[in-house]
Amino acid sequence: MDKRDGFTLIELLMVIGVAGVLLALGGALASKFAARHSTDNVTRTISSALQLMKLKAAREGVEYQAILTFDSSKGTLTIVTQRGNSNRGTCSTCYVTETSQTIGLSNARVTINPASKTFNFNPDGTLGGASGTVNVQPASGKSGSRCGQVVVNPFGRIRIVEGNWSSSSSTCTPVY
Repeated sequence: MDKRDGFTLIELLMVIGVAGVLLALGGALASKFAARHSTDNVTRTISSALQLMKLKAAREGVEYQAILTFDSSKGTLTIVTQRGNSNRGTCSTCYVTETSQTIGLSNARVTINPASKTFNFNPDGTLGGASGTVNVQPASGKSGSRCGQVVVNPFGRIRIVEGNWSSSSSTCTPVY
């Protein structure tokens, strides 16, 4: 009997074929995960900025304002932080800009509605003015794509709703 070391050509081709199939499946799953992750990341960034404004208002005893502006032509989200002077409601121009942060969203492929939204937080942590929702939805509008909402109620509670986009009803269906 003749003993041979190594693999046959058929064995090598089978291993290469299985590896190719696994790589193709892994690539498709990775792209879906990246799109989901980027949408969730944008939603959480907005929520974190609003939480920070609420905490600063309570800690420093003055109003804080967060102005969110989405520029669809540039694919950017600008978050401006402004500090009030605690003259509650007496002066609309009494806010001083503390920080301005611009986030590039071109890779995230999302749209933010409304394109501009201002949240005013009182020193007691409540929301000064109307409550509101910021929607983060897929730019493609394709059903099944990831979406999110940041909801702020009049009592200052900030919550995130993550879900899947429904193009037929143009809503973000929560995923629990």
